[in-house]
Amino acid sequence: MGKVVYVIWIANAAAITVLWWLSSGFEMTHSSGDAFNGIGRVTGLLGTYLVLCQLLLFARTSWLESAFGFERLSVLHRWNGFLSVSLLVAHAVFQTIGYALGDGKDVFAQLADFITRYPGLLGAIAGLGLFVTIGAVSVTIARRKLSYETWYYIHLYSYVGVALAFTHQVATGVDFVNNPVFVFYWYALYVFVIGSLLLHRLVVPIGSFLRHRFRVQSVQREGRGVFSIYITGRDLDRFGAEAGQFAIWRFLDRERWWQAHPFSISAVPDGRRLRLTVKNVGDFTRRVHTLRPGTPLLVEGPFGSFVERSGTDKVLLIAGGIGIAPIRPLAEELARDGVDVRLLYRAHSAGDLVFKDELEALASRHPIRIDYLLTEQGSRRRRQDGWFDAEAMLALVPELKDRVVYICGPAGMTKTVRATLREIGIEPAQIRTEVFRY
Repeated sequence: MGKVVYVIWIANAAAITVLWWLSSGFEMTHSSGDAFNGIGRVTGLLGTYLVLCQLLLFARTSWLESAFGFERLSVLHRWNGFLSVSLLVAHAVFQTIGYALGDGKDVFAQLADFITRYPGLLGAIAGLGLFVTIGAVSVTIARRKLSYETWYYIHLYSYVGVALAFTHQVATGVDFVNNPVFVFYWYALYVFVIGSLLLHRLVVPIGSFLRHRFRVQSVQREGRGVFSIYITGRDLDRFGAEAGQFAIWRFLDRERWWQAHPFSISAVPDGRRLRLTVKNVGDFTRRVHTLRPGTPLLVEGPFGSFVERSGTDKVLLIAGGIGIAPIRPLAEELARDGVDVRLLYRAHSAGDLVFKDELEALASRHPIRIDYLLTEQGSRRRRQDGWFDAEAMLALVPELKDRVVYICGPAGMTKTVRATLREIGIEPAQIRTEVFRY
């Protein structure tokens, strides 16, 4: 499925390039100003197309999630975003130089002319500024300094940027003049993307709420800065959630209705209620204990690559920190199905272990071996990645090559584990991951 999506993505980019060439691209050979303008037009068209792809990746459509998985979608979203912003900046630069050469003006005079004489240009400049800002806050260094809520709020402005870009293209787009095929095609792209957004971000969650009536039942403290939220509803056995999955949760109270958060389901769904477990790492999670019983919520999903069970006679589950949330129900369900389960649970100290009583009870009922990998034990300290070099992992799990490995935890830990597994000789098909990132 993923390869089909890539083919469609490339085919649309090629179609846009061909339509541009037939409309105005061939004029590039007339003069240096026309050459700059031609490059500016095609980079603007392709940059806008990638912004639409960006919104589609952000729409959390079930078919894209099943094709790539949430983790790969996040990576695609980030790189596609950088590429789209680069093309839009190139569009602005080349068009400004091209018009300046054609009109015999300097760059600053040409910019002033754009703003005063061309309809929609001022809005387009504002839209470009929004996209550049969104791209800047998505850089890893900047993203680490922002809370999820701030990052999420800034990204909402991408919708404004798309609207401004559309009005600019409709008002001044040379390639759309006397080209009804290109106009129809361009409108169809917008309709498809906006329709997908409305369907998957609004219609489907509301429909799911009307069917299931999701509400907060209670909030319970699980450990140091960790809380579980219990969700009740109607006909939850038909919701379709499985062990190891996550969903996007939007709590409809005065403080939180505008933001949605991805949290894992931390108990095997029993048809009566759902449990999600969160750690205090941001503005929302810091106040999660203030959620009131009865608060309604919209749910998008469930999602997650951990539902893939093929070839899982023997598994190794690796959890880091709050990554135990999806691993804990996955361990229970696999063990109940007769799978040979090993669990490595890395945490900073014994006080940071979550669900330890539940895990011990589970191990008493099923032949599950659990190793708690603590980086701090009394006065002894160990490097966070010290548990996951090849020698340490093979000492813990000598028959590692015979197991399918599920990993959930911080991005750094997951990267380290994946590198070690490759060093040991584990095939990529044996590795399944969920990474906490935004």
